[in-house]
Amino acid sequence: MVPVTSLANARKYFRENLQVGDYYAENHSIEGEWFGKGAEKLGLKGAVNEKTFLSLVEGNDPNTGQFLTQRKNRNRMANGEKKSNRRIYHDLVLSPPKSVSIVALNKDSRIVDLHNESVKKAMTELEKWARTRVRKNGRNTDRITGNVVGAMFRHDTSRELDPHLHTHCILFNATYDPVEERWKALETKEMFQAKKFTENYYYHELSKGLKRMFYGIENNAGSFEISGVPKELITTFSKRHQQIDEETQRRIETERLASVS
Repeated sequence: MVPVTSLANARKYFRENLQVGDYYAENHSIEGEWFGKGAEKLGLKGAVNEKTFLSLVEGNDPNTGQFLTQRKNRNRMANGEKKSNRRIYHDLVLSPPKSVSIVALNKDSRIVDLHNESVKKAMTELEKWARTRVRKNGRNTDRITGNVVGAMFRHDTSRELDPHLHTHCILFNATYDPVEERWKALETKEMFQAKKFTENYYYHELSKGLKRMFYGIENNAGSFEISGVPKELITTFSKRHQQIDEETQRRIETERLASVS
């Protein structure tokens, strides 16, 4: 779950990453989908449009144009520099093992649908952890709200154009407090702690569905692969992962040499 705090970056990320299509995508464009009980309360269903998404980025109610939550100061001064005064949204990514992406995008489109459903189920579970802060009458606690305003964007390739099925789940910094009957900032501490649970829930639903389709499953450390997909093929289509590993190793060695010297 990566927090985004810059308005400019949030707008740019939507237009240049979330909306931009992949090699396998029809018309090379991505149409997001709203999710969450909070989104339903705002009347947001179906496809995501740019105007509504960017209205939420600005912290506004897309229906009225007014501020959605109480925090109106978008910026603050810190050490003489202008800083963002609020989180805009969090970006959480769910993706299957590489063999699943390879089979789904080259052979069996049913697995793409299974991925979509597994992501939705996992995010429904994560939504239950949504909270907001309670600071009234001298209180300093959190209250469970159980609702989020979210948008899903499914992509099919990595930056190296390898088959890489994955979904960006955008969680806006807003949740409806039914006790105070108003929209407030989303408290994500418990959601952060539930990240691994959410990932495992997604894997669980995905593997169950694959077994129903009569695919064999080979378990490995913390994940699994579809039986019969050659390891050489998985390695070939994992260039982005290899780049990350190589950069990580380079930094480890550099920092080690620096500490020795």
